[in-house]
Amino acid sequence: MKVFYSSLQKKHVIKKEVYNGKAHSYNDKVSRIDSILKAFKSAGNYEIVVPDILPYDALLSVHDEDYLKFLESAQNLKNDEIICPYVFPCDNRISRYEPFIPKRAGYYCFDAGTSLMNHTWSAAVASASAAYSAAIHTKKTGEATYALCRPPGHHASKNMFGGYCYLNNTAIAAKYLVRSGNVMIIDFDFHHGNGTQSIFYDSSDIFYLSIHAHPKIEYPYFTGFEDEIGIDDGVNYNLNIPLMPLCSPKEYFIALQKGIKKAFKIMDPDYIILSAGFDIEAGDPIGHFNMSIDDFYILGKELKLLNKPTIILQEGGYLVSELGKNVESFLNGFQS
Repeated sequence: MKVFYSSLQKKHVIKKEVYNGKAHSYNDKVSRIDSILKAFKSAGNYEIVVPDILPYDALLSVHDEDYLKFLESAQNLKNDEIICPYVFPCDNRISRYEPFIPKRAGYYCFDAGTSLMNHTWSAAVASASAAYSAAIHTKKTGEATYALCRPPGHHASKNMFGGYCYLNNTAIAAKYLVRSGNVMIIDFDFHHGNGTQSIFYDSSDIFYLSIHAHPKIEYPYFTGFEDEIGIDDGVNYNLNIPLMPLCSPKEYFIALQKGIKKAFKIMDPDYIILSAGFDIEAGDPIGHFNMSIDDFYILGKELKLLNKPTIILQEGGYLVSELGKNVESFLNGFQS
């Protein structure tokens, strides 16, 4: 299997962030990439491909131009400077802003746990480029591809970053693929992909299915409920299946099959994009499901049975010691 990855994705290095007056560990560590690459090297059957930088129009197909310019402006920060938004306007219709002043980064952010530094833009673009190149290859060949995306993307909306996400890699790949067919996104990250949902909430060309922890209890708290089914043309093209933390693998797989069955009644997709979050593993520091390495193999095998051209994009997964092994187990199941 071809793996799309650029070393530029390691440039975004934030060790600590400060919010509520306290320092917190930044979970999207560079070591996440190292863990996955180490597993691939050990397996010996993956071809690492450095993606070309995607065209700017691909970013504009998903994100607002002023938001992109803001993210790009973070390159002007000093090498040791980290901006963590901490003030957020309640009503953007009347809020004054100067988008290139980092202290006002809260205008384009929805949480206080996602920081900016001078290499954030280059890393995010490289991550989106991996997703875009993977989509191009799958469209051209029909072969499944995996993009080692870091930073992740499914929390980023048209004009907001958060949840360690800046550019929505999944949405960028989907916008490219939808030119030649219908696209179904299956998001199995522990957290709801609020950004992906919002981008396609009124679209019938792209079906979004998310299985995640219940927002009554877990981040992002405000979206991911079952009654969010889409609007306008997108009615019934958005399906959320929230589960309670610590649910069993059996419960998880029942929910997965239920969701897929319902989704395929609405759309027979030409392409499938998997927003692959491995923070559903037992022991993940910010995820609280109970999936094991063997369960990831089964998950890969189940999704392979859909028999569609598939692009697999890395989202969460923060138990670094096990992440690479879990990703490799999933891909083994998918290729079995």
